[in-house]
Amino acid sequence: MDDKRLPIKIIMPKQGSPVPGHGGGNVEPFRLVDSAYRKRLSEQIGAIRESLPKRVEKTGAVPVRVSLISRAIAKTHRPEKLFSEKTCPIVGAGSLGELFVKATPSGLDRLDEMVKDGNSSRRLVKDLSTVSGIEPITPEFRLASVSAEELLRKSPKRGDGFTLRVNLFDFGSDRDRKRLTADFEETCEKRDIMISRDGYSPDGLTCATECRDTRDVKALSKVIGVRSIRRMPLIRTLRPQSLGISSLPAFPARSDYSGDVPVVAVVDTGVSDELPQLNDWVVERKSYVEPAYRNAEHGTFVAGLICYPAFLNPNLEGMNSDPCGIFDLQVVPNDDPAKGNADPMDEREFLVFLENSLERWADRCKVWNVSLNTDEICSPDEFSELARQLDRLQHEYRVSFVVSAGNYWPPPLLDYPRTPLQQARGRITSPADTVLGVTVGSVSHIDYGQSGPKENEPSPFSRNGSGPNHVIKPDLVHYGGSCSKDASRMDGIRSISGTSSVENMGTSFASPLVSRTLAQIYHYVTPEPSPVLARALLTHHSRDPRTGGRVPDGEEKFFGFGMPAPVPYCLECTRHSSTLVFEEELVPGSSVEWDNFPYPPSLYRDGRYYGEIWMTLVFAPVLGTEWGAEYCETHIEASFGVYYEKISESTGEVTKKFHGLVPPEHRNPGDPYLYETHQIADLRKWAPVRTYHAKIGSRGRKGLRWRLKMRLLARHGIDRNGDLEAQPFSLIITIADPENKAPVYDEMARMVRSQFDAQNLVVKSPARVRARG
Repeated sequence: MDDKRLPIKIIMPKQGSPVPGHGGGNVEPFRLVDSAYRKRLSEQIGAIRESLPKRVEKTGAVPVRVSLISRAIAKTHRPEKLFSEKTCPIVGAGSLGELFVKATPSGLDRLDEMVKDGNSSRRLVKDLSTVSGIEPITPEFRLASVSAEELLRKSPKRGDGFTLRVNLFDFGSDRDRKRLTADFEETCEKRDIMISRDGYSPDGLTCATECRDTRDVKALSKVIGVRSIRRMPLIRTLRPQSLGISSLPAFPARSDYSGDVPVVAVVDTGVSDELPQLNDWVVERKSYVEPAYRNAEHGTFVAGLICYPAFLNPNLEGMNSDPCGIFDLQVVPNDDPAKGNADPMDEREFLVFLENSLERWADRCKVWNVSLNTDEICSPDEFSELARQLDRLQHEYRVSFVVSAGNYWPPPLLDYPRTPLQQARGRITSPADTVLGVTVGSVSHIDYGQSGPKENEPSPFSRNGSGPNHVIKPDLVHYGGSCSKDASRMDGIRSISGTSSVENMGTSFASPLVSRTLAQIYHYVTPEPSPVLARALLTHHSRDPRTGGRVPDGEEKFFGFGMPAPVPYCLECTRHSSTLVFEEELVPGSSVEWDNFPYPPSLYRDGRYYGEIWMTLVFAPVLGTEWGAEYCETHIEASFGVYYEKISESTGEVTKKFHGLVPPEHRNPGDPYLYETHQIADLRKWAPVRTYHAKIGSRGRKGLRWRLKMRLLARHGIDRNGDLEAQPFSLIITIADPENKAPVYDEMARMVRSQFDAQNLVVKSPARVRARG
């Protein structure tokens, strides 16, 4: 076997052919829009108009909730003619099929006129047919039907008050936003409610408040501009178990290596400075925790898995021994009273410390391990505030966060397969629903037989997805220890505590194993890849740890896209496979295609194609925090397949048709006439990471030539109003001979050279062990 590494080929940009988009759409109504239906909507509008509070004179407008029928939630059916700048414009969304509009007295009058107009245009009639109901925003809605008493009981206490998080509606224009914000601030000032916007987006629509009693909460719930009032989540770490204590193995020292090494920021409780073997690999330290509140057990355990996973766990697969450094960012104080002074930290404080650190170190450290979670279970309908803020920071500073999926505790723990009830109870916890971050679940390295999981099945404590809007979460899995379902037997992954080697378990300890692989990708690929390309390279060769194959449809809630392959295997080809990388931008309103796409001749016989193909598509979608479940505002579709000849039975005319041969994974076949709910839930529409796979077996597939096509979709009019210039993406395609016989790599290399301007993906060698003199 030739040991020479075969490089991945990068297809340089701007070589595809633009394909104009197609406008228009069906204007057939979804239901009968008769006089009775119009009267019902008119009465709802009238009730809102009569209930407009006097304070609308201050704010100029009020938010109103519009619910749509389930068949009409696609962007092409959005009632934008009915709810427009002339009436009550759409300003946000909540769960699927839930819109928020900005209502004024004059806008409601014009809306009512349009509803009553029996001579409406076909488009307006269709818009009317989409509406299920129109209703005001109530205090109960703002509190998510939770009583003020219960909300305070579950909120962290600070001094004389309780910390709550408040989100305001976004009315778009600066003038309207200022009026809503001023009205909210006036209410807080009158009641002496403290407000802090530290740590959140600079738009000022999210803040922390300190409420003393239920009267404060009820007062806030009546403020026109308030969208939601929730308890402030606390940041939590897993309390170490310290099982199977033993002496530390021999570790290599930094002085044993020459050259630079990848670095991971450990955003945690801190890394012990009392162990020379770890100090050797700490490139920087920063602490936001007072000495009296420090407990570095959790952070030290995480750091050990980043620096020495193969030395501490020599029997576990999927880890290499290449060196990796750490940036010790100590932000989480001790929360275990048994270990000293405790001082729980909330979401807002965490975000302040994190952004301060990113401002200084983001250019030097691209991967930030966040083995932290809150006790907030992720909603299926809306992304958590902490996840949205992490996405904002990742976008602004061009870094990647690797986040743990969260741990389910106490026993009895979760089975596998999991019942629907277990899946609901075991959903991931914030911020594991981050769109731009990589979320990691844990699989078992032990076979427990009837008392727990089999080897490589999900650990009983590892929380499952999916994320909001059916985004695949976790993204990946790795070994994080395991236990029996009743936790009577525990077998952890091994790392460092104090001056000893100990075992512990949790998704917190699967995450650093993925972090170091991602850091190696950033470090070894030169020039440094974009976060999108780095994530695509991490995902592309991930596999089901049970079989080494693809994760079956339906099991991505537990395994994501699988366990990542270690470096260098995820960065190279074999003699029987060829991998191509496309980094492009899609312009709004058009698609891009590469016709006559190269395909290895050895996999084409007698007019039929053979082989195995898999693709990974990653992009950082435009994100709109005001759009609830529709948070991801852009989506890219990939289509890879062949043209074939079709002969008309009636005329004998021969035409060329296109047939996609590489379908997206992790979907259900569903109805061919798909509503948006099915597109989102089953076909993963609007998901930022998608994989595609096809194995063309012994019968082959007829075809004339191959074509790759990429298409951009957008929501909320951002592709029409100038808010979207272009959408970058990374697409990786591998074409392989599953029998490992055909010279696929050499054939594709020749064809790529003749058809494209291409370069090799350059991979640096890891730091080398110094020669001993």
